[in-house]
Amino acid sequence: MAIESTVRFPHLRQSETRRRRLHQAQRRFVLLAACLVGVAAGLVAVLYQIAVNWAGGLGKYVANVFTGIGFGGWLLLALMGALLGAAAGWITERFAPEAGGSGIPHVKAVLMNMRRIRAAVLIPVKVVGGLLSLGAGMSLGREGPTIQIGASMGQVVAKLGRAPRRSFPTLIASGAGAGLAAAFNAPLAGFLFVMEELKREMSPMTYGAALIASVSSVFVSRTLMGQTTAFALSNPQPIPLRALPFVMLLGVVCAFVGIGFNKLTLGLIQIREKLKAPRWIAGAIVGAFAAIFLKSMPELTGGGHGIAESILGGEMDYRAGLWLIFAMLVGKLVMTSASFSTGVPGGIFAPILVMGALTGYLLGSIATIWFPSFGISPHVFATIGMAAVLSASVRAPLTGVVLIVEMTQQYSLLYALLLGAFISYILADVLKDEPIYEALLERDLHKTGDANQLPDAATPLDLPVEPDSYMDGRRIRDLKLPPGALVVTIEREGGIIVPNGSTRIRYGDHVTVLLAGDQSEAATLALHDAARAPMPYQAE
Repeated sequence: MAIESTVRFPHLRQSETRRRRLHQAQRRFVLLAACLVGVAAGLVAVLYQIAVNWAGGLGKYVANVFTGIGFGGWLLLALMGALLGAAAGWITERFAPEAGGSGIPHVKAVLMNMRRIRAAVLIPVKVVGGLLSLGAGMSLGREGPTIQIGASMGQVVAKLGRAPRRSFPTLIASGAGAGLAAAFNAPLAGFLFVMEELKREMSPMTYGAALIASVSSVFVSRTLMGQTTAFALSNPQPIPLRALPFVMLLGVVCAFVGIGFNKLTLGLIQIREKLKAPRWIAGAIVGAFAAIFLKSMPELTGGGHGIAESILGGEMDYRAGLWLIFAMLVGKLVMTSASFSTGVPGGIFAPILVMGALTGYLLGSIATIWFPSFGISPHVFATIGMAAVLSASVRAPLTGVVLIVEMTQQYSLLYALLLGAFISYILADVLKDEPIYEALLERDLHKTGDANQLPDAATPLDLPVEPDSYMDGRRIRDLKLPPGALVVTIEREGGIIVPNGSTRIRYGDHVTVLLAGDQSEAATLALHDAARAPMPYQAE
């Protein structure tokens, strides 16, 4: 028996102690590496933000100069946008196609071991291509690219630090969360993004590394850019209970906005692929229109942070015309879908938030006009719309809610945010609209023929085995695993073991189990408990 053997043979006890110390050393190394990943991701995020602000400002300055010389200047402006869009599309397609778009589906594929990160090529293409597309005025954000760049920094740190191979996914996912945290100055949202959107398992190593990386990245961001909140709400008032039905209605409306955006975006991508139009042609066409909008309708260009700021800060007056707000919403939706469908680098995270702010502000304004006694603030409804549209499109409600709370520092709105976001989430799910990043990932895998490499929705679980747990000392054939669960690898003392039924699991092992997609969450929790929880001793 395992317990008696440890008592009778001191060298086994020494081996057990050595394995425990090795496990602790590896855990400390990964957590330290996660801190370095967060610092690197935060630094890159700040530099990229400064460059994006510069590129956007330069584009608007050139637009003012060109349009000041008459009709010929407008033609020059369109030509400039076409050239910038074409250049962004060409360098992306030529050097790093995976750098196109936000890059979040690519990160998800990397964590599924179905893609790889070429950081030395991806990062410069992502940065240069993003600056070109945003300089042209395309309706794209910097937050999605920052997530992919952060994931790339995670791999760079893992390679330079010679981290164990099994630690690469943890550090890559932590880098992605750190990128989001630094981009929005929201550490908890970055942490939740790793768990909710990247769907990492809830092991102490994973959430510890993700949290450390996100906090470290935000520390760098706040040190260099200041601690002010991303948005300042003008005279925020708690939403009265009698106004909660309007919050629920807003959740419904936001669900249809999110679904409409997803379908339009995927449809435009499908049209471009059917026409076999290269990215540089699509980039040139959309870039020409975007450049004209830099002067004629600047609200439709870039990530849209200025629109959200003016709405939440109370600077936009709904009395100027509800039709104008509605036109801005439709224009932003169409322009963002068209820009993203070109395949140039640029994200949709920030534009989705802007669409949500416009939706919430529009419905809140209508409710204020028709029911003035309910005490509804349109700009407060705009914050709920931001979380709700993000929940419908991306299907990450907790990330959206926490993100808005951290960006506005208005914790009193938490309940209304949760209500609107989850109604939007549930309705989008009931209508069977696929989340945008999941749909983009599936499209990419089918296009390259990789969609059938893994069982549908198979979940890899990384289980660090604790001392005196149920798994400790047992052979694999005696584990009584749930149906559809398969132990695929065991990492022990730096080496990889391909196990069979007689392989005995020991404390300090990292067991990778592939769990079939039809298994419930209870099976996942049971496996984690088996690797951690002590069990009554049973004779073998």
